[in-house]
Amino acid sequence: MSIGGKKDDYDFCKEEDDLEWWAEQRMNIREVRMIYSSLCHYQSNWEKYNAGRPPEEMEFLNWYKRKLFSMISDYNFTHHEVEEISDDTTPSGSDT
Repeated sequence: MSIGGKKDDYDFCKEEDDLEWWAEQRMNIREVRMIYSSLCHYQSNWEKYNAGRPPEEMEFLNWYKRKLFSMISDYNFTHHEVEEISDDTTPSGSDT
């Protein structure tokens, strides 16, 4: 039985890690945006509050933010709708 919290610094790259294992998570667009926003806020305060954190952590955050941004961009592209206006107010009228 362990007593108290974590004793050692967290090791991101353990030799015994099974890199064939993976997980999936489903999120809606609001959740994706919230995680992206949270990471942006965390990174903006990085130097102030996270002195001594491993550089691999920042590399991972940058990678994860790019993935989230890709998801947001995909959503914006696939859900973009242009409203058609029936009143033609162009100078050339219906000739364009």
